[in-house]
Amino acid sequence: MSAVDQRAAHGAWGVLGLAAAILIAESPVTLDRIRSVLAEEGLSAEAEVDCPAAIDMTEVDEAAIVIFACDIDVPQQVTELRRLCRESKGTAIVAISPPATGAGVRRALDAGADALVFDAELELTLATALHAVARGQTVVPRKLRASVERPTLSHREHQVITMVRKGLTNAEIAEHLYLAESTVKSHLASVFTKFGVHSRKEAAAVFADLERDSLETELETTSLPEEATA
Repeated sequence: MSAVDQRAAHGAWGVLGLAAAILIAESPVTLDRIRSVLAEEGLSAEAEVDCPAAIDMTEVDEAAIVIFACDIDVPQQVTELRRLCRESKGTAIVAISPPATGAGVRRALDAGADALVFDAELELTLATALHAVARGQTVVPRKLRASVERPTLSHREHQVITMVRKGLTNAEIAEHLYLAESTVKSHLASVFTKFGVHSRKEAAAVFADLERDSLETELETTSLPEEATA
């Protein structure tokens, strides 16, 4: 057993019941940076692959942590993250991403990630995130914590953002809803705040995600088998 393995077995990670880390990163530079952080923490890399498809999550030990370098503002990579989480059997998953929008943060968490670390802050925050996740906590960058909670919209806000998603202007929305354009702007500003975004495009994207997630949850609920009755 190497010195690193011994520290993992007898140090903080052993106490937390963690065995090793699985690294998924296309960039060799990113892999090197992650390895350096793990080495300082006495945690070994059990496996390294360049894409999620190269690893079978059903064979990954629950005592491991999966570290996936991806871009959570890219839908395809969020889909890969979602698949990893769905097949993980409870294995903790930490996503490392370039700085993202509030919508991206929510997508990552909704996909099932246990923590999000921004790439530029990897050396400063990855170890802290790993320790927190090992203790059952969810970790996101502080500046985007307002984006974590699923927002609740008023009836008017829902109407406004629905029309924004359809491509209507504020003036057109005001005409449809018989409101002053300033009132529409006020409702839209409230939606921006609740979604943690700064543009109509971002707000529409978040709203689309929320609607899709609600539909998926509804479909999953209705497709559950009925419990047998006596």
